Order: sequence, then structure tokens, then C-alpha cells
Amino acid sequence: MNSIVLTDSTSDLEAGQADAIGLRVIPLTVHFDGRDWLDHQELGSEELFRRVDAGAAMPVTAPPTVQAYRETLEALLQRHDHVLAVHVSSRLSDTCSHAAEAALAFPGRVTVHDSWQSAAGLALQAERAARLMRDHVPAAQVAQVLQSLRQYAQTRMCLNTLGYLQRGGRIGGAAALLGGLLNLKPILGLREGRVEPFARAVGAGRAMNSMTEQLRACAASLPQGRVAFFHNGASDSVDALRFEARRLGVQESMTLSLGTVLSAHSGPGVFGFSFEPAHVWQNFRSY
Repeated sequence: MNSIVLTDSTSDLEAGQADAIGLRVIPLTVHFDGRDWLDHQELGSEELFRRVDAGAAMPVTAPPTVQAYRETLEALLQRHDHVLAVHVSSRLSDTCSHAAEAALAFPGRVTVHDSWQSAAGLALQAERAARLMRDHVPAAQVAQVLQSLRQYAQTRMCLNTLGYLQRGGRIGGAAALLGGLLNLKPILGLREGRVEPFARAVGAGRAMNSMTEQLRACAASLPQGRVAFFHNGASDSVDALRFEARRLGVQESMTLSLGTVLSAHSGPGVFGFSFEPAHVWQNFRSY
């Protein structure tokens, strides 16, 4: 069967990366400065941060509309028999639900998978799915593999500032002010598709140490693991994590730059990693 993987732009795969993997990406949008911008296509994170610092209102993010999704599926199904849609956690975005609604127009030809992830964690699952599709594994079985995998996937991210959480209404101004005065760096993660706090550190040095410890813990719990990194202006921190991953013998997969959707929620200077098993057993076969 001629099948293809479709993911969304919160995977933070650039066009060249997606083409090399052999999948397609549908963009989310950012309503900002009086217009809608396509994630990763029309507005970069650095420009977004510059405009916010200059006084622009905070951006508002949105999933692809059902109509936009239906049009994307229709175009893909003209050239492919089946689409496996691998998307950002349904607990973070309505992208999955919009995909499922659009898929009703193409009965039996679209499979929708909720990754419980975003950023590098989503990219790793989408890349694995595309690789299995190239090996002619049926879409239903690929979805089962991803379903088995997602409970083991781990993502950690360190925020450089609490300002964007405060401006976006996710924490109060007093908490943001106190955090800024103390130079707190929250370390967040994903658990069953929800963002949860995992640690916090005072200062960049301690935050780096804490993230390194988080990476070591993941490697200890999943010794046959692989890792992908992401950031939006913290390449030195990712380089330090990459050095530790090599020391631990962890298989490195890719490094991604956060787009405007995830940057709109997190602010600048974010860095992190996603970790998942290198092999998943499904029906007595290793993937």
C-alpha cells in the first residue's frame, strides 16, 4: 500500500528535514500583530520575540481548521492510498480532534494517532512512523507501535524566563516577578500528554546541571534509547546536552529549532530534549 505520514508543525521539522524523512507537515497558525502567520513558514521566533519586546500584544496560537485539514488530506489521498496522521498531544491542542473530524470525509483511508508529545518528541514518533511505512508496515500496525511507544517517551525543557507564561495568562504577575528576581529556571516535562513541572533551578548553571541529570535519568531508565534536542536560541546548552548524550552512549537522532507556536508559549532561550526507546516490540517484531 502506498501510504504517507502527516504530522503538524509543532514537530518543528523544517521543510528540508520533513522531505528527507519522507513525510508531510500541516502548519498551525499564530495570530499576531494583526494577522495570521503559518508556523515555521511566515514568521520566525526571533522576529516574534523582537516585536513582543517592542510592545506587540501576545500571540494567540490555533490548530489547522477542519476545512484546511480536509483539503490537505484530499491532496495527499490523490497520490497515496492511506494517510497516517501523527499529531501533537490532544491535551495541548485541538489539532488531533480537527484531524479526526476531517478524516470522516475519507472513511478507511486516514488513521489519526495522538502522540502525547510535541516538538522533538512528536518529531521522533513521526520519523519512526515514516521509516516503518517505507518498510511497508501497514498503517494500523504502525499506529499500534506508536501507541506502545508513547508511554515510555520522555520530554524535558528548561525555560529561560517566566515572562511569556505570565503575559499569556498561565501564571500570575507576582509569581513571574518573584521568579525573575530569584532567576528561577523552571524545568517542565510531558506526562501522558500534559505539561507538568519536574524541577526548578536558580540560575543558568544549576539549570544546566539539572537538565543533565534529567538526561542521565532517562538514559538509565531506557538504556536502549535515542534522543532528539530542541531550542530557540540556546544552542550552547544543547551542545552541552549533546556531549553528555554521547558520553552516555545514547543514539542521537536530530536537533530542531522551535517554531513560533511553541515559542509563543515558552519565550526565548528554551532548550530541551525528548527521549524514547530505540526499539519497540510489537507483535514479536522489533521496530
